[in-house]
Amino acid sequence: MKHIELVHFAEWKKIAGDAYEKTMNDLVSWGVTKIVAHPCWGMNDETAPGYFDNCAALLKKYALETPACHAYWGAGNDISPADPAELETIVPRHAAFLEKLAAIGVRSYTMHIAMESNGSTPWKTIAQAVENLLPTARRCNIILALENGHEDCATQQQLADFVSSYCDPFLGVCYDTGHAHCYGDREWKRTLDILAPHIVTCHLHDNSGTFDDHNPPGGGTINWAEMSAALKSLPRLLHAETESGDWSQNSWNKFRDMWYN
Repeated sequence: MKHIELVHFAEWKKIAGDAYEKTMNDLVSWGVTKIVAHPCWGMNDETAPGYFDNCAALLKKYALETPACHAYWGAGNDISPADPAELETIVPRHAAFLEKLAAIGVRSYTMHIAMESNGSTPWKTIAQAVENLLPTARRCNIILALENGHEDCATQQQLADFVSSYCDPFLGVCYDTGHAHCYGDREWKRTLDILAPHIVTCHLHDNSGTFDDHNPPGGGTINWAEMSAALKSLPRLLHAETESGDWSQNSWNKFRDMWYN
Protein backbone atom coordinates (compact mmCIF):
# COMPACT_ATOMS: atom_id res chain seq x y z
CA MET A 1 0.00 0.00 0.00
CA LYS A 2 1.45 3.36 -1.04
CA HIS A 3 2.36 6.04 1.50
CA ILE A 4 -0.13 8.92 1.45
CA GLU A 5 0.69 12.03 3.49
CA LEU A 6 -1.80 13.67 5.82
CA VAL A 7 -2.37 17.42 5.26
CA HIS A 8 -3.78 19.34 8.24
CA PHE A 9 -6.55 21.91 7.91
CA ALA A 10 -6.81 25.05 10.03
CA GLU A 11 -9.66 27.54 9.56
CA TRP A 12 -7.47 30.55 8.80
CA LYS A 13 -10.40 32.90 8.30
CA LYS A 14 -11.13 32.49 12.04
CA ILE A 15 -7.52 33.24 13.01
CA ALA A 16 -6.49 36.88 13.31
CA GLY A 17 -3.74 37.86 10.91
CA ASP A 18 -1.38 38.77 13.74
CA ALA A 19 -1.82 35.23 15.12
CA TYR A 20 -0.84 33.47 11.87
CA GLU A 21 2.80 33.13 12.86
CA LYS A 22 2.04 31.74 16.31
CA THR A 23 -0.42 29.29 14.78
CA MET A 24 2.13 28.05 12.25
CA ASN A 25 4.71 27.71 15.01
CA ASP A 26 2.22 25.68 17.06
CA LEU A 27 1.43 23.41 14.11
CA VAL A 28 5.10 22.66 13.59
CA SER A 29 5.53 21.91 17.30
CA TRP A 30 2.79 19.27 16.99
CA GLY A 31 4.68 17.56 14.19
CA VAL A 32 2.60 18.95 11.32
CA THR A 33 4.63 19.37 8.11
CA LYS A 34 1.85 19.92 5.55
CA ILE A 35 -1.19 22.16 5.76
CA VAL A 36 -4.16 22.99 3.56
CA ALA A 37 -3.87 26.39 1.86
CA HIS A 38 -6.96 28.51 2.51
CA PRO A 39 -9.15 30.49 0.08
CA CYS A 40 -9.17 33.49 2.43
CA TRP A 41 -5.47 33.99 1.59
CA GLY A 42 -6.45 34.73 -2.00
CA MET A 43 -9.64 36.61 -1.17
CA ASN A 44 -7.81 38.89 1.27
CA ASP A 45 -5.11 39.48 -1.32
CA GLU A 46 -7.72 40.84 -3.74
CA THR A 47 -8.43 43.74 -1.39
CA ALA A 48 -5.04 43.95 0.35
CA PRO A 49 -2.32 43.14 -2.20
CA GLY A 50 0.65 41.45 -0.57
CA TYR A 51 -1.47 39.44 1.87
CA PHE A 52 -0.85 36.18 0.01
CA ASP A 53 2.89 36.85 -0.25
CA ASN A 54 3.05 37.43 3.52
CA CYS A 55 1.37 34.05 4.08
CA ALA A 56 3.82 32.43 1.67
CA ALA A 57 6.75 33.95 3.54
CA LEU A 58 5.51 32.50 6.83
CA LEU A 59 5.06 29.08 5.22
CA LYS A 60 8.66 29.22 4.06
CA LYS A 61 9.91 30.37 7.47
CA TYR A 62 8.26 27.42 9.21
CA ALA A 63 8.99 24.93 6.39
CA LEU A 64 5.29 24.15 5.99
CA GLU A 65 4.24 22.62 2.68
CA THR A 66 0.84 23.28 1.11
CA PRO A 67 0.01 20.48 -1.34
CA ALA A 68 -3.77 21.06 -1.16
CA CYS A 69 -6.16 23.99 -1.29
CA HIS A 70 -9.90 24.54 -1.18
CA ALA A 71 -11.22 26.83 -3.90
CA TYR A 72 -13.26 29.96 -3.34
CA TRP A 73 -16.75 28.68 -2.53
CA GLY A 74 -20.31 29.84 -1.93
CA ALA A 75 -22.56 32.18 -3.88
CA GLY A 76 -20.59 34.13 -6.46
CA ASN A 77 -17.72 31.63 -6.30
CA ASP A 78 -19.01 28.12 -7.08
CA ILE A 79 -18.82 27.05 -10.72
CA SER A 80 -22.54 26.29 -10.97
CA PRO A 81 -24.24 29.72 -10.73
CA ALA A 82 -27.93 30.02 -11.59
CA ASP A 83 -26.91 32.51 -14.28
CA PRO A 84 -24.07 31.05 -16.41
CA ALA A 85 -23.06 34.60 -17.34
CA GLU A 86 -21.60 34.89 -13.83
CA LEU A 87 -18.81 32.57 -14.95
CA GLU A 88 -17.27 35.54 -16.76
CA THR A 89 -16.33 36.84 -13.30
CA ILE A 90 -16.00 33.57 -11.39
CA VAL A 91 -13.60 31.74 -13.70
CA PRO A 92 -10.93 34.48 -13.95
CA ARG A 93 -10.80 34.77 -10.14
CA HIS A 94 -10.21 31.03 -9.79
CA ALA A 95 -7.58 31.17 -12.53
CA ALA A 96 -5.74 34.02 -10.82
CA PHE A 97 -5.79 32.14 -7.52
CA LEU A 98 -4.41 29.00 -9.18
CA GLU A 99 -1.46 31.05 -10.44
CA LYS A 100 -0.70 32.19 -6.88
CA LEU A 101 -1.10 28.67 -5.49
CA ALA A 102 1.33 27.19 -7.99
CA ALA A 103 4.09 29.26 -6.41
CA ILE A 104 3.59 27.55 -3.02
CA GLY A 105 3.43 24.01 -4.37
CA VAL A 106 -0.32 23.28 -4.38
CA ARG A 107 -1.20 20.12 -6.34
CA SER A 108 -4.97 19.73 -5.78
CA TYR A 109 -7.65 22.43 -5.85
CA THR A 110 -10.98 21.26 -4.38
CA MET A 111 -14.03 22.90 -5.91
CA HIS A 112 -17.65 22.97 -4.75
CA ILE A 113 -19.99 22.41 -7.67
CA ALA A 114 -23.32 22.85 -5.79
CA MET A 115 -24.72 19.54 -6.95
CA GLU A 116 -28.53 19.55 -7.17
CA SER A 117 -28.67 23.13 -5.92
CA ASN A 118 -31.90 23.71 -7.86
CA GLY A 119 -33.22 20.16 -8.08
CA SER A 120 -30.75 19.10 -10.76
CA THR A 121 -27.03 19.53 -11.28
CA PRO A 122 -26.16 22.16 -13.95
CA TRP A 123 -23.54 20.01 -15.70
CA LYS A 124 -23.49 22.21 -18.80
CA THR A 125 -22.49 25.25 -16.74
CA ILE A 126 -19.95 23.22 -14.74
CA ALA A 127 -18.47 21.92 -17.99
CA GLN A 128 -18.09 25.45 -19.30
CA ALA A 129 -16.19 26.47 -16.17
CA VAL A 130 -14.00 23.36 -16.12
CA GLU A 131 -13.05 23.73 -19.78
CA ASN A 132 -12.07 27.35 -19.23
CA LEU A 133 -10.02 26.51 -16.11
CA LEU A 134 -8.21 23.42 -17.36
CA PRO A 135 -5.57 25.31 -19.40
CA THR A 136 -4.54 27.25 -16.28
CA ALA A 137 -4.62 24.08 -14.17
CA ARG A 138 -2.30 22.31 -16.63
CA ARG A 139 0.11 25.24 -16.73
CA CYS A 140 0.15 25.41 -12.91
CA ASN A 141 0.39 21.62 -12.46
CA ILE A 142 -2.69 21.67 -10.21
CA ILE A 143 -5.51 19.13 -10.45
CA LEU A 144 -9.07 20.47 -10.29
CA ALA A 145 -10.85 18.20 -7.75
CA LEU A 146 -14.65 18.38 -7.89
CA GLU A 147 -16.13 17.62 -4.46
CA ASN A 148 -18.97 15.20 -3.79
CA GLY A 149 -21.90 16.73 -1.94
CA HIS A 150 -24.53 15.21 0.36
CA GLU A 151 -26.53 13.75 -2.53
CA ASP A 152 -27.43 10.11 -3.12
CA CYS A 153 -25.42 7.59 -5.11
CA ALA A 154 -27.27 8.21 -8.37
CA THR A 155 -26.06 11.81 -8.36
CA GLN A 156 -22.53 10.73 -7.40
CA GLN A 157 -22.57 8.49 -10.47
CA GLN A 158 -23.25 11.60 -12.56
CA LEU A 159 -20.14 13.18 -11.04
CA ALA A 160 -18.06 10.10 -11.86
CA ASP A 161 -19.40 10.03 -15.42
CA PHE A 162 -18.71 13.75 -15.86
CA VAL A 163 -15.06 13.45 -14.79
CA SER A 164 -14.61 10.24 -16.79
CA SER A 165 -15.85 11.95 -19.95
CA TYR A 166 -12.79 14.25 -19.93
CA CYS A 167 -10.14 11.59 -19.30
CA ASP A 168 -7.84 14.45 -18.26
CA PRO A 169 -5.10 14.03 -15.63
CA PHE A 170 -5.82 17.56 -14.40
CA LEU A 171 -9.45 16.81 -13.53
CA GLY A 172 -10.46 14.56 -10.65
CA VAL A 173 -12.60 14.28 -7.54
CA CYS A 174 -12.24 15.28 -3.90
CA TYR A 175 -13.94 12.62 -1.78
CA ASP A 176 -15.51 14.15 1.33
CA THR A 177 -16.05 11.45 3.96
CA GLY A 178 -18.59 13.42 5.98
CA HIS A 179 -20.72 14.27 2.96
CA ALA A 180 -20.71 10.65 1.83
CA HIS A 181 -21.67 9.41 5.31
CA CYS A 182 -24.69 11.69 5.69
CA TYR A 183 -27.02 9.21 4.01
CA GLY A 184 -26.30 6.41 6.50
CA ASP A 185 -23.72 4.04 7.85
CA ARG A 186 -22.68 2.29 4.61
CA GLU A 187 -23.32 5.10 2.14
CA TRP A 188 -19.71 6.34 2.40
CA LYS A 189 -18.55 3.00 0.97
CA ARG A 190 -21.03 3.05 -1.90
CA THR A 191 -20.05 6.61 -2.83
CA LEU A 192 -16.36 5.73 -2.55
CA ASP A 193 -16.77 2.76 -4.87
CA ILE A 194 -18.45 4.97 -7.49
CA LEU A 195 -15.86 7.75 -7.36
CA ALA A 196 -12.76 5.63 -6.66
CA PRO A 197 -11.02 5.84 -10.07
CA HIS A 198 -11.12 9.64 -10.02
CA ILE A 199 -10.30 10.56 -6.40
CA VAL A 200 -7.13 12.67 -6.11
CA THR A 201 -7.64 14.06 -2.61
CA CYS A 202 -10.04 13.54 0.28
CA HIS A 203 -11.54 15.54 3.14
CA LEU A 204 -11.53 13.53 6.36
CA HIS A 205 -14.11 14.18 9.09
CA ASP A 206 -16.67 12.21 11.08
CA ASN A 207 -20.40 12.36 11.81
CA SER A 208 -23.21 10.05 12.95
CA GLY A 209 -24.72 9.55 9.52
CA THR A 210 -27.40 12.24 9.65
CA PHE A 211 -25.66 15.65 9.70
CA ASP A 212 -22.39 17.10 8.37
CA ASP A 213 -20.81 17.69 11.79
CA HIS A 214 -17.13 17.95 10.71
CA ASN A 215 -15.82 16.10 13.75
CA PRO A 216 -12.40 14.45 14.14
CA PRO A 217 -12.26 10.62 14.02
CA GLY A 218 -14.25 9.09 16.88
CA GLY A 219 -16.79 11.92 16.81
CA GLY A 220 -19.23 9.86 14.75
CA THR A 221 -19.90 6.39 13.37
CA ILE A 222 -17.46 6.04 10.46
CA ASN A 223 -15.37 2.88 10.62
CA TRP A 224 -12.00 4.59 10.21
CA ALA A 225 -9.91 1.43 9.93
CA GLU A 226 -11.98 0.37 6.94
CA MET A 227 -12.21 3.90 5.54
CA SER A 228 -8.48 4.66 5.68
CA ALA A 229 -7.53 1.32 4.14
CA ALA A 230 -9.96 1.90 1.27
CA LEU A 231 -8.66 5.41 0.65
CA LYS A 232 -5.00 4.37 0.68
CA SER A 233 -5.72 1.83 -2.07
CA LEU A 234 -7.02 4.46 -4.52
CA PRO A 235 -4.96 4.70 -7.71
CA ARG A 236 -4.91 8.50 -8.07
CA LEU A 237 -4.90 9.66 -4.43
CA LEU A 238 -2.19 12.30 -3.84
CA HIS A 239 -2.83 13.15 -0.18
CA ALA A 240 -5.50 13.16 2.55
CA GLU A 241 -6.78 16.37 4.16
CA THR A 242 -8.19 16.76 7.66
CA GLU A 243 -11.29 18.96 7.65
CA SER A 244 -12.60 19.11 11.18
CA GLY A 245 -14.05 22.24 12.72
CA ASP A 246 -11.68 21.43 15.58
CA TRP A 247 -8.12 21.84 14.31
CA SER A 248 -6.48 21.75 17.76
CA GLN A 249 -3.52 19.58 18.71
CA ASN A 250 -5.88 16.99 20.17
CA SER A 251 -7.77 16.85 16.87
CA TRP A 252 -4.53 16.56 14.88
CA ASN A 253 -3.42 13.68 17.12
CA LYS A 254 -6.67 11.81 16.45
CA PHE A 255 -6.29 12.20 12.69
CA ARG A 256 -2.58 11.31 12.81
CA ASP A 257 -3.12 8.21 14.92
CA MET A 258 -5.99 7.06 12.72
CA TRP A 259 -4.15 7.62 9.45
CA TYR A 260 -0.66 6.38 10.25
CA ASN A 261 -1.38 3.55 12.72
